[in-house]
Amino acid sequence: MSRLWPATEQPQTDVLGRFPGWISQTYEAFAGKLLDKERGYPCYFGVQGQQRGNNWFTVFDASFPAEHGVRALADALVEFREQARRGPKRQTLIVFAGPPEPRAELADHHAAFWTLLRDLSAIDTEPWPEGFPTDTADPAWQWCFAGEPWFTFMASPGYHHRDSRNLGPCLTLVFQTRRVFEGLGGSTVAGQAAKQRIREDLERYDTVPPHPYLGDPMFSSVHKWRQYALPDDQSVGIPEKCPFAG
Repeated sequence: MSRLWPATEQPQTDVLGRFPGWISQTYEAFAGKLLDKERGYPCYFGVQGQQRGNNWFTVFDASFPAEHGVRALADALVEFREQARRGPKRQTLIVFAGPPEPRAELADHHAAFWTLLRDLSAIDTEPWPEGFPTDTADPAWQWCFAGEPWFTFMASPGYHHRDSRNLGPCLTLVFQTRRVFEGLGGSTVAGQAAKQRIREDLERYDTVPPHPYLGDPMFSSVHKWRQYALPDDQSVGIPEKCPFAG
């Protein structure tokens, strides 16, 4: 049975407990935010993915480890990796990590995010892909799993100023494969236009400017992991101190 559902479907709880009872409202909050035409969510790729059914979803809930724990999430990532290799380029996996904690502290969700990445890596059965450094201090390091380098980031109700990274009442993780960025490299016209458009929309949407880690030449071209879990203000940290290293 698939652990994923597409944006074209609604998640359903059932007597077998396929999804926890909190998932329907969480999904509705997420979809409502992306499709709010009045405010206009700033990542138009994410909005298009929701409209076209290219966003995929799964659940992580440590309260039900057999059905929705780390190993189940690992299986979902592998399933999505295969899905992302076919069909449209711009496919995204969204993980609702519950149960919801609408009053959660951002620091707690930052810690939970990095812990979950470490736990996934601990059970990864495939080798780290060639050409990608394993040392988190290397400026080219990025998180890899199942032989695939991923771009991932977290959203949380703990964000109050950076509202673009508040996607509902629980910790939310977003995963994308390299294929999603084909044709959108920083040196391409399309990539530069997309970055500029998103930055302008972020300035309108959030009550703080786009973080220096997003698009600032001094910060955005190296240590990509710094974009995974942004602060709620404009503070910057020590680039070699990646939380994944523990």
